[in-house]
Amino acid sequence: MKDRRGFTLIEIMIALAIVGIVAIIATTNFLLWQSHYRAVGFQREFLSKVNEASTRSMATSLQHRLLIDMSDETVTLQRGDLGTGTGSSGWTDVGQTVVGSRGAGIARCDNCSVTGQTFALLFNPNGEVLVQDNTAATTPSPLTLANVRIDAKNVADQSTIRIYGWTSKARLINGWQ
Repeated sequence: MKDRRGFTLIEIMIALAIVGIVAIIATTNFLLWQSHYRAVGFQREFLSKVNEASTRSMATSLQHRLLIDMSDETVTLQRGDLGTGTGSSGWTDVGQTVVGSRGAGIARCDNCSVTGQTFALLFNPNGEVLVQDNTAATTPSPLTLANVRIDAKNVADQSTIRIYGWTSKARLINGWQ
């Protein structure tokens, strides 16, 4: 009798096919998970910057603004050189810029009356929020309610950040409502 130890070629091929299928499923789920957490992370960082701008303006009695660039998908917090008014003349960056990545970004701002890709939300120390369409030239206008639409690869990860202009409070809402 012959001693038959080991695996046949068919057994090895079946084992490799099973490992391949499991690897494909795991990779797909991992990529979906990564995309979801990038979108959620950007939403939370953006909302945090809104709350930080409001808090800093009230604490320091200086204007703060969120400079939003929809083409670069960035949000930068800046400190102005005036208290309450129509707009500071000098702005200094405060903290790190929030950057949308790989499908997570700013789609549009409803009720903001902005026409360009770059605009600013100015937070006054009295709690009022103003919107400035062209950050270099135009005078800011009062804001009553803004809906900033946050886009994501997956439709389920899209959200809205609602900013109330008379109180400078913000709320994160799932979906584009």
